[in-house]
Amino acid sequence: MMRLRPEPTPAFIPLPQPPGADEVEHLERRANEARGEKPRTAAREVARSAASPSGRLPTWKETATFTTAAGQTVRKILTDAGDVDYQPRPERTVTVSPSVSGRQTAPLVVTRLVPSGMPAPRTPRFDRLRKRIQQTLAIYQRRPLNTAENTPWEVMHGFIAFGIPTQVRLGGPAGDLVNAIGWSNIGGRCRGQTMLTTSAGRLVALKGYFGVQGHSAQYLAILAQCRVAASSPISVEGRKFTVADLIEEEKLACKPATELTFALIGLSHYLPSNATWTSRDGERWTLDRLVEEEIVQPIRGAPCGGTHRLFGLSYGCQRRLRLTGQLDGVYLRADKYVRDFQNFTLSKLQNRDGSFSTEWFKYAADRDDDIDRKIQTAGHILEWLVASLDQERLYEPRVVAATEFLCRELSREPSREWKLGPLGHALHALNIYQERAWGLVLPGGIAAYHGPMKAAKQPAAIADQPDPEKATRR
Repeated sequence: MMRLRPEPTPAFIPLPQPPGADEVEHLERRANEARGEKPRTAAREVARSAASPSGRLPTWKETATFTTAAGQTVRKILTDAGDVDYQPRPERTVTVSPSVSGRQTAPLVVTRLVPSGMPAPRTPRFDRLRKRIQQTLAIYQRRPLNTAENTPWEVMHGFIAFGIPTQVRLGGPAGDLVNAIGWSNIGGRCRGQTMLTTSAGRLVALKGYFGVQGHSAQYLAILAQCRVAASSPISVEGRKFTVADLIEEEKLACKPATELTFALIGLSHYLPSNATWTSRDGERWTLDRLVEEEIVQPIRGAPCGGTHRLFGLSYGCQRRLRLTGQLDGVYLRADKYVRDFQNFTLSKLQNRDGSFSTEWFKYAADRDDDIDRKIQTAGHILEWLVASLDQERLYEPRVVAATEFLCRELSREPSREWKLGPLGHALHALNIYQERAWGLVLPGGIAAYHGPMKAAKQPAAIADQPDPEKATRR
């Protein structure tokens, strides 16, 4: 009897490597030449307050009282999504005051923005994609988690999908709806646990293997991506804090040669670009040092295949560009590194159905019989890609195919009990894509995207339009 030999495991394929420090001068010279400028000795810094890193955000009262749309508003969203003649315009809003369990809630404002760069082409394929994304997000936004069955970690991954509008049901699947971020930030229990506690009088986010954040500064990073203001209140064990207290705690917790991925995301969002601080062990830190620490850490073996590390490096570059108007030093290295990984991913790791390798960045693979794994890897990889690619690259066939894959699979089984972490990141990818392609922001939400690592070439038709972020703050 012939024995079938198991197929050998494919060899790891070579990964892009971060540019060496000796390349920085060359990269800076090219960047300056592209701007038509003479070489600079120091970056132009723009002072920003940590309490207001990106302009006006909703007050905590506005945030905590917000509830998701009633059926009328959901139908309105889907109607707009299906209208091929619909064009996003600044200050176009739909306001509804839904009532949940007989209680009047704050007005719901559906805010649409002018895209931050080149808008999606007007073709049947992109019109279908816009509808599919809207329908998929609407399906899952109508399925809130609940505090009896879901852990703080799971509820936190609801935040990453839908941001400030995220709701959770109290006490079970039929409980009253409350704002999920507000519930977590008043020490509300989820499956008997809380995300936040105090230690020696300081506010800390719990870290562990089950139910709470799995990585240092993960909770802060997700609050940052939801655009929760540093001044937003937190109440734990009868004591009053703000998000700024959590920022200070994560600054103190920085340690060299450790995972600093989520600290980079959170602190680069909330701190001015030239911020300096001293950690608990006496080390001096800057945002530049966080990037330097992360760029030398491996991608393979990092959380979720290394996608979060790439996201953090991308986000750090975006914030630097937003605050100073340019990339320099270690940010130029990080920018090239991320771009090399983008090209590597799109050229070597995509499957025929649009998904990405089920072995992350190790080698091309397709576990065709494991849809949960495919959603996990495709969702995380696409989330990083659509948050870091330059605007014009969003419309490349490979990126579109990956977006179509997520919509198709998630909408095919809407009642499936997906793993909530991968689901949250997959929905976040769709959320970012619709905002960048069509300027459409979820009801009650705030623009999640801060722009590519270089400015997109904007068509003349929209070049003189207002800054889309400013439109969200009106």
